[in-house]
Amino acid sequence: MGQFLEYIKMALDNIRANKGRSFLTMLGIIIGISSVVTIVSIGNGLKNDVVDAANQQTNTVTVQTNAEEVTATDAITGDDIAFLQTTMSDSIESITASVMSSGKCTTRKGTFDAYITMTTPDYENAQYVSPLVKGSYFTENDLAGGNPVCVIDELTALYLFGNTNVIGMSFELAIDSGIQDVTILGIRETSDDMMEVEATYQAMGMGESISIEVPYTLGEAFGVPIEGFSSVSLTAKDSGSANQVASTAAKLLSARHQDLGDTPFIQQKPVDLSDMLGSVMDGVTAFVALVAAISLVVGGIGVMNIMLVSVTERTREIGIRKALGARTGSIIAQFLCESAIISGLGGVIGILLGGGLTALVSALEIGGIHASLSLSAVITATLFSCGVGILFGIYPARKAARLSPIEALRRM
Repeated sequence: MGQFLEYIKMALDNIRANKGRSFLTMLGIIIGISSVVTIVSIGNGLKNDVVDAANQQTNTVTVQTNAEEVTATDAITGDDIAFLQTTMSDSIESITASVMSSGKCTTRKGTFDAYITMTTPDYENAQYVSPLVKGSYFTENDLAGGNPVCVIDELTALYLFGNTNVIGMSFELAIDSGIQDVTILGIRETSDDMMEVEATYQAMGMGESISIEVPYTLGEAFGVPIEGFSSVSLTAKDSGSANQVASTAAKLLSARHQDLGDTPFIQQKPVDLSDMLGSVMDGVTAFVALVAAISLVVGGIGVMNIMLVSVTERTREIGIRKALGARTGSIIAQFLCESAIISGLGGVIGILLGGGLTALVSALEIGGIHASLSLSAVITATLFSCGVGILFGIYPARKAARLSPIEALRRM
């Protein structure tokens, strides 16, 4: 133990005697370690943000017809939806079902092709749709009466009327051979990004994006009555009970439609977004960290180079020690200890620098990212930096140990 401490003292003395050279040797290690720690920490923060955003959607599940047993694609009726709303009111926030259709709408500005969502009132807060910014959504009374009302988005309002102050205004909507005047009850927000995308589409001559939402019961007025739906989406009050909600809904629907088979309705198996996105982010972070770690190899080569210089400079010292009976293992240990300390000190400085950069990114919220310092990255970086010193110090140490004492003394 005393001999090992002596090696450490000798290594520190040599590093202090050559401060500038030692720091430049450490620089590659410092840059590599700080880069890896910072990148992994930013990657972890970005992963957490993405996974949290994905987890906000996990409380919505879907129940659909079982294609292996049911041939009808519209087996879920409006009565079924009302039954689920009443029976599961304690466990669900909303239940939606919709059918997509196409048609044409006409205003004083002309006639436009339109995408029409024929749906239920709970679609107001459905996943992946923008919030209302004006007016209100159609109600259960509108649904029950098949009232000719609709909700559009800001972009559609601009296309149809040239402005968004259109609450209470009407336009002509045609689906198949049916035509109805529908009144606008509400306006959804259109994001700035969507506005830019639409401007690009317009420049390419791809036509306008007209989006309209109406009560599904209005289909009867157009001569295309909606008899049922192939699936329903349920939003659970608690994301932890989402799977149970879907299972219960499937069982209730199956009990109401026993004539269709043993299990006519099943829970749709959604892609686990949080796991999928988390895996993707882990892969991206690992790849970028690996690229950054290449600088550690460069730093290791620098350590080896400077240790070879040190061996050359200390040839006489090595010859004297060997002439006095120093063992080959002792010489190897001495130089390995020095290279490990150089790399270790560079690693410590790199970790501190990486932690500081992580804190800075998190404090400034650059790009909206909340960087999270990774303990595993710190431990890996520490071990790696020491490993680099030992790995790249082996050759110089062995070279020093193999010097003949007579040859070493004669060189100097």
